[in-house]
Amino acid sequence: FESPTEADATLPAVAIKPIIINFATASWALTPDMKEKIENELGQLSVEFAGMKVRIEGNTDNVGGAAMNRELSYKRAKSVADYLVKTYNFDPNRFVIVGNGPDKPVADNNSENGRAANRRTEFQLLGK
Repeated sequence: FESPTEADATLPAVAIKPIIINFATASWALTPDMKEKIENELGQLSVEFAGMKVRIEGNTDNVGGAAMNRELSYKRAKSVADYLVKTYNFDPNRFVIVGNGPDKPVADNNSENGRAANRRTEFQLLGK
């Protein structure tokens, strides 16, 4: 794979796989449960679509500053990619890491459940 480009960050996805991993506030650390979920939901899919680049988008709730949340969401997406590289020996250039911060919520940030739902990653297969 060639190194990811800026254009890869906005390419239309051919498939999207939401990964419901709820990170703790201000954390990007993967717990054993999260790693198992990644293996179950992403590992095999990544092997089946071995010729495609994968965009991993990290997201946060709206607590804290926008710049801090973009950095945190990037670290969340990168932690998933790093785990896949280490576990499956994937080419690191295969992964396009995007930190959306709080810009793409899937739930209302006015409740703890909503904020927890927004602290997530999303896995997108990109066309060639």
